[in-house]
Amino acid sequence: QRRVLELLSTTALLVIEKSRRIGLTWALASQAVLTSSMARSAGGMDTLYIGYNLDMAREFIDTAGMWAKSFNEAAGEIQEFMFEDGKDPEQHIKAFRITFGYEIMALSSKPRSLRGRQGFVIIDEAAFHDDLEELLKAALALLIWGGKVCVVSTHDGAENPFNELVGELRAKKRAGKVFRVDFDEALADGLYNRICLVTGRDWSEEAQVKWRQEVIDFYGDAAQEELF
Repeated sequence: QRRVLELLSTTALLVIEKSRRIGLTWALASQAVLTSSMARSAGGMDTLYIGYNLDMAREFIDTAGMWAKSFNEAAGEIQEFMFEDGKDPEQHIKAFRITFGYEIMALSSKPRSLRGRQGFVIIDEAAFHDDLEELLKAALALLIWGGKVCVVSTHDGAENPFNELVGELRAKKRAGKVFRVDFDEALADGLYNRICLVTGRDWSEEAQVKWRQEVIDFYGDAAQEELF
């Protein structure tokens, strides 16, 4: 989490390939609050979070609200509203926002939702968006005027546009940085310690080894893609 936030401070386009459920969205919500509560002169800007469904948007905005209280930042109440996508009400989509000096807006995947916007864009679980290529085109346009884009996901196949994006960055065909963290790297950085703290378990090396294997067994044949 700490390394990701450090990279975001120096990188306009950051792509993260990751294991499932290791707390990166949690950390990105903290960065969203810091970014959108700062003055423009300090690098403040709107944050636009895009998940692939409404539940992800709601969870992100709730986490951002928790961080706002933890940081003691003045913020408005969480609002639910209809994001207007063109003139046809049938095309409008439900979204959530918190307002600081700037705002954090969280919504489900829709490439046109980024058109004409500016700020820090987070595309979460990018490999599972229906039209990631068009979403990326819209997001990358925000870099022209000093925005930031963070694309984060677990993998979903070698020919997925997310994996192709990772390959382009590694081959230096596109500017930006890739950060990779698998299940074992997250464990080494304290993932199971944190789970024990939250759930009230006692941590031990033996318990961690047992738990690691249980998780791998749950995923079965999908473990390599989902965790590693």
